[in-house]
Amino acid sequence: MHSKQIMHRDLKPENILFENSGELKIKIVDLGFATKFDEYKKLFFKCGTPGYIAPEILTKDFYDEKVDIFSIGVIFYIIMTG
Repeated sequence: MHSKQIMHRDLKPENILFENSGELKIKIVDLGFATKFDEYKKLFFKCGTPGYIAPEILTKDFYDEKVDIFSIGVIFYIIMTG
């Protein structure tokens, strides 16, 4: 998604689906908060699911697509620790 200049802004386990039809495919769903971004546009809108959103969103600082990477890190942490 990021290579197409789109950030999700609400990544959580419920929004990641796995399809196993011979090869494993991952699908991202619920694009309600998704938006296009570019390096010149600064976002500050507070959105996402508590527990998965990056600190920049909570403090109302400007943020970029890296907030999705933070959410993925939280998801991996939950998977690894249970």
